[in-house]
Amino acid sequence: MSTSTDASTDASVAAAVQSAVAAYAHALDANRIDDLVELFHPDGVAEIAGVGTFEGHDAIRQGYAAFAPTRPQLHLVGNTVVTSATEDEATAVSNLAFFQRGDSGWAVQLVGRYDDTLRRKDGEWRFQRRVTTFLP
Repeated sequence: MSTSTDASTDASVAAAVQSAVAAYAHALDANRIDDLVELFHPDGVAEIAGVGTFEGHDAIRQGYAAFAPTRPQLHLVGNTVVTSATEDEATAVSNLAFFQRGDSGWAVQLVGRYDDTLRRKDGEWRFQRRVTTFLP
């Protein structure tokens, strides 16, 4: 991490980023769209490769509602690295694997990464921009 003021700030920011990343995956998999939307700032942006760019809560809600899960699914997100941080803004990158349960069990459907910018406002860390890309 760069630009932080001290180790305790680094640890606090890293924990907040990890929490937001995990909350997003859980909300997405459980189709809790309102919870997912609340993880973004009101003017936040969700950009999903091959799907679209959604700006603001209403657009994010509509965008995610369009691909509600039809089968049990699981986003496993890991290797999250906070690439820069201050007390009020952080950038991070994470790897993801998306699993879906079918007739023969769980199977990987795709892999990709998240590139995130989060900002803190009123003590809450939320996504300002989340870019999802998929790996071939």
